[in-house]
Amino acid sequence: MTYLGEIFSLLSAMLWGLAVVYYKKAGDTISPVALNPFKTIVGYILFLITGVIIGQPILQQVSSTGISQVDYFWLILSGAIGIGIADAIFFKSLNILGAGISAIVDCLYSPSIIMLAFFLLGERLTLLQIVGFCIMIGAILFATLKIQSVDISRKQFGYGVFLAGLSFVLMGLGVIWIKPLLENYKNDTGMLIWISGFRLLPGIIVSLIIFFIVQIKRDLISPFKNINIWPSLLKGSIIGSFVAVTFWMIGMSHTTASIASILNQTASFFLFIFAWLILKEPITKRRVISLVISIAGVSLVLIG
Repeated sequence: MTYLGEIFSLLSAMLWGLAVVYYKKAGDTISPVALNPFKTIVGYILFLITGVIIGQPILQQVSSTGISQVDYFWLILSGAIGIGIADAIFFKSLNILGAGISAIVDCLYSPSIIMLAFFLLGERLTLLQIVGFCIMIGAILFATLKIQSVDISRKQFGYGVFLAGLSFVLMGLGVIWIKPLLENYKNDTGMLIWISGFRLLPGIIVSLIIFFIVQIKRDLISPFKNINIWPSLLKGSIIGSFVAVTFWMIGMSHTTASIASILNQTASFFLFIFAWLILKEPITKRRVISLVISIAGVSLVLIG
């Protein structure tokens, strides 16, 4: 076994953790509603350039042996809902809950993918993988559960958790809908890059619609005039919306959606490390212990 899917899923999580650090630096100035279409547009442009370099067309010709009309339908639906709508709902939940609670709620991502993959794709986990998954989730909860203060009402908390859970279900559906297509082209890197890029296009359209609706009530463009945020903005967009997405697609195509999602969950721990290295945030004993426990959980998932 080459573990190619597992390796790329872990690399994707690592890069996403790094990207989130840069998003956080830019997010202190830029609204998430503006950040979402910006990072997606940057990612799409890079995929477009890469596609031209490797000889991939902007649009694949519909044929019986290649991309079908049904494939296009699922790609468009996956991008519109899994990126455009799901990201907007998640950012709304982030604004309600705050970063601390969101780190806990983020644990809903893997279970959402696993349940959808179970019912829609018939995927199953081994007992060892289930144990490893539970250890990982427990480690993340242990690292993030100590919240000093919660300045929201019980009603707001419930609403924020509901939105976060809904966003993860929509993200999961976006993954499940294109999983068979990814498996068909798992040995064709050029096609995986094209799929990654094309999926961003409907996400851009939906996120721009949301952007212009919000722009009517508040100024979302002026913060971009601050040149100091551009290095973090571009680093996060290039790493998160291009490199990490590419690795995520390769990982998802070479292993099950369930295992890929579990390994993607390790982004929380890579975020701890990069926040310490780049943002100079303290890395506590609790987080170090959690990281060690999480590595044990990942090992069981890989062995299983």
